[in-house]
Amino acid sequence: MLSDGGSRVITAYGILNTNIPRRMALYGIPFPGQYLVGPDGRVRDKQFLDDYRDRPTASEVLLKDFGAGGGSQVEVRADEIQAAITLSAAKAFAGQELGFAVDFTVKQPWHVYGEPLPKNYTPTAVRFDDIAVSRQALRLPQPQPLKIAAVGETLPVYSGSFHGTGTVVLKRTLKPGNHQLSGRLTFQECKNELCKLPRSVDFALPITVEPAAAAARR
Repeated sequence: MLSDGGSRVITAYGILNTNIPRRMALYGIPFPGQYLVGPDGRVRDKQFLDDYRDRPTASEVLLKDFGAGGGSQVEVRADEIQAAITLSAAKAFAGQELGFAVDFTVKQPWHVYGEPLPKNYTPTAVRFDDIAVSRQALRLPQPQPLKIAAVGETLPVYSGSFHGTGTVVLKRTLKPGNHQLSGRLTFQECKNELCKLPRSVDFALPITVEPAAAAARR
């Protein structure tokens, strides 16, 4: 921790947290950020956040950048698609952010859709229920354009194997104990001459919510 009287260095670097009003005692702090530096001195990843209260956990960084997930995993299989969904940690506190990864495999010659899409198609998505999650996001790779002669359209698709990473923020109202992060995988399988109806497959991942540490007595 370095002292920065008057936030002069913070302002010079352009990271003064402008979301905090001047009347608040916290005014003058920076936007939180972190760099992941490899043994060779190169920056492997970086992240800056809008809210000082929500920070990525070490387990989230390990899963995103190294594929090392310490949490539960579930495999979803349906028709020609398989998805392995992994949490970054098995335990967390209420209000904490966790990472998750999804490894997809689509059998040839089928494909599933990315975005953006016309309204009559269903994109591939993993969505957690709002019962235990207050905020979530999923990042998928750039889909490949595919010209489908049968309908005269070029659409964004995924085929073969592809990988996505995301984040979930547990609700602050979750009680300590064992919980299930339920959700669903949504997709539509197609090949050049045939499209199946859109499908949603439910899944659940166990997570243990730990009690908050008791405040130290003075």
